[in-house]
Amino acid sequence: MNVALFQEIQRYIQLYKWNKTDLSKKSGIHISEISRILNHRQTLSLQHLDAITKAFGLTEGTLYPYYVEECLNEGNHVDKRRGIQFLYKCAAEGHEKHCNDLITLMLEENSMTIRKKNLSYIFSVAEQLFLSGKEQQALPLYEIFIDSELNRFSEKVAVSYFRKFYIVRLTDRGQHALTHLLDQLAYMPTDIRKEAYMWIMADYYRREDWRQVLNYAEKLIRLATEGEYYGRALMYKGFALTRLGASLEEVLDLIEQYAQVNEFFADTAIGNRYVALLEYGQLEHVDEYLFWLEDRKDMYVGLPRILDSYVRLERLDDAKRLIERYKHVIDDISVSKGPWLKGKMYLDFRCAYALLLCKCHQFDEGLLELVEVAELSNRIGNMERFKKCLLTFWQYRLYASSQHEEKYTQLLSAGISKLNMVD
Repeated sequence: MNVALFQEIQRYIQLYKWNKTDLSKKSGIHISEISRILNHRQTLSLQHLDAITKAFGLTEGTLYPYYVEECLNEGNHVDKRRGIQFLYKCAAEGHEKHCNDLITLMLEENSMTIRKKNLSYIFSVAEQLFLSGKEQQALPLYEIFIDSELNRFSEKVAVSYFRKFYIVRLTDRGQHALTHLLDQLAYMPTDIRKEAYMWIMADYYRREDWRQVLNYAEKLIRLATEGEYYGRALMYKGFALTRLGASLEEVLDLIEQYAQVNEFFADTAIGNRYVALLEYGQLEHVDEYLFWLEDRKDMYVGLPRILDSYVRLERLDDAKRLIERYKHVIDDISVSKGPWLKGKMYLDFRCAYALLLCKCHQFDEGLLELVEVAELSNRIGNMERFKKCLLTFWQYRLYASSQHEEKYTQLLSAGISKLNMVD
């Protein structure tokens, strides 16, 4: 045990007027281990440190500033076991300073061989955090690894770029992270590349960039010839082809293919057949779709499509009743921090709802909704929806207020460069 930590523990023992036996009883650590630790014959583990801290009645982490040095071995290099354990604990529980102090020691290592090992430890902790559901805590470690690893085309760097993209994809940093990820795909192990293709495909789907959805769906089909990834790829390919001018027969054939993958896709295929029919103008199937969808947990997925179909059929009263009946679903997706798909479906709903308001001559609310959806679409890079909102606004421009016109003009100016890139 290092001198500073030893002295601090001794200070509390003296403060409470304990002996080794008292500390053993209070901490639950066997007396023989307490003796070896205090006599510097046994390394103090993090588990034992936490037990001693608790015995003293202190908040966990109180003694962590003294433990950073304890993570070094006799050669004054970071010990793999203690270093990884301490780094994980500090990162997972928000002890940012102690985490950074240890990382600084690891990166200041003069030996390139040992420094490379230290970077490997940092990467392994990031992976442990990510795979245990602590993505946000893992992000800084992935970024440190990316910035510090000299081999820019290593497998671990590629994985780190993917993890970073996955974590930030729904934020303003998502597009920048995606750009870097695309350069790293060739260096990933196959299983990770399958996952990367799937989330890249999903991200382009969220932004309705259908050509890229198709591109990565086909890449994933070639890489995964069965199972979950294969089913997802076929499904997204069908979504893309629907918007890119394929025939209804082609899309229905793809739906039939992924219906054979497993029970989940067989069930999903039923709903997607209805969606395909509605997309191709066979709006008479909308009530069948609603009947199949009602009371399902994923009602939110089909609600925007049904609302849009009612509006296009001029069944405005049915559209209003639909909104009233499923207000709880709409409220849920409007505030949900859950699956990213709920966010996209709420945007789809708002687009259909704006059109309903305009059809009902509620132009002030409808046009305001259109410009707000257009603004959000532009922010997330969904240029298809951005153009659709502006086109719908133009159709009802006669009823726009000066404030609406001003917002419309600002949006058109802000989005023109992106539109040119898309076109």
